[in-house]
Amino acid sequence: MTRLSRRTALTTAFAGVLAASLAACSDSEDTQNTGAASQEAGETTAAAETDGGSDSTATVPDGYTAVEIPDTTVAFAVPSDWNVLTSDDADDDERINAFIQSTGLDEDTVRLKLEAYSVFAASGADSDATEELDVQTDSRTTELRSEEEISADMEEYGLTPDDLSVSTATTGSGAEARLMSYSLEVVEPQYTSMVNALNPDGSGIIVFTVTSTDSAERAQELVDAILGSI
Repeated sequence: MTRLSRRTALTTAFAGVLAASLAACSDSEDTQNTGAASQEAGETTAAAETDGGSDSTATVPDGYTAVEIPDTTVAFAVPSDWNVLTSDDADDDERINAFIQSTGLDEDTVRLKLEAYSVFAASGADSDATEELDVQTDSRTTELRSEEEISADMEEYGLTPDDLSVSTATTGSGAEARLMSYSLEVVEPQYTSMVNALNPDGSGIIVFTVTSTDSAERAQELVDAILGSI
């Protein structure tokens, strides 16, 4: 039994707009704050080195595997039975074909994902639910958007998904992160949760987007595993 049509139905268009909102920052602010942000990042790194990372409790839960984001030292938790591709695999036809066979996704979808994201992961075609994870990095942004700014952007865009919520959380290493969750009715209900965190390697942010056709609770479970592992 193939799930090709079902797998290609998952949409990230709305998630892309939200990711843009999470990363949004005026050019004038970027220009004015680049020097200060670089200095602050250096001071933060130095402090972390002095502390020896003693406050970090980042862990990968049982049943999950750590996956490293290309061009960073950041690793995060992905279910061990999922299939994973990174931007480093873009020219590896063998790995891409194996991913396609295992997930039931079509080749165009997979290659477009690899062009847009640093990491793309998905559940197998024989799983009970369709689940996907995208990871996007943005080196231009120096700070997290506030909950109020994100909500205002959603109103400006006129986007009204079901159960949209914005909140603040803490990563396993003790850093602040923004969470967003919502549901959409496309071919079938889709539940999405997003994590927006600063890149601990330096300037920039990382946006993790999880989509599941199972339930909002399942999407949150996957996001909680990511949060606790970074």
